[in-house]
Order: sequence, then structure tokens, then C-alpha cells
Amino acid sequence: MLQRGEDPKEMLIEFCRPSCDYWEKKLKRCENKLRNMEDAKPEMSCMYPLRDWVTCVEGCVQPRIHKHLKGQERGFLS
Repeated sequence: MLQRGEDPKEMLIEFCRPSCDYWEKKLKRCENKLRNMEDAKPEMSCMYPLRDWVTCVEGCVQPRIHKHLKGQERGFLS
């Protein structure tokens, strides 16, 4: 896909999502708790569970893209 000029990230995100299921469930629980609170304080948020989920997905996706970048085959970028 990279050679054709297409961005494979969306496809890889869908591929990596099941491996980050624990973090996604934790984020959904947090979102549901905030939604069900009647007087939620503005400083309350699900930022940390969101960060953990995004970190997990990106940790799976980025190495798969990075190893196919031009120059990486010779160790130029690492």
C-alpha cells in the first residue's frame, strides 16, 4: 500500500484493535460511568484510559508501517 501511495494506517488500526481489547473496555467503562453521573465535575474525564488505549493501538500499528518505509531496510532510520 505504501508503494502505491496509500495510507495503510486505518486498515492496521482495525487489525490491531482486538489486541487492545482490555484498554478499549476500560475506556468504555469510564465513558459509561461519566455519562451516568448526574453532576459530573468538568475536571473528571477519561483522558488516561483514552491515552492507554491509543498507546496500545499505536504501539501495534507504527512498527508495522515503520519497517516498510524507504531506507529502513538498510537500518537508515534506526
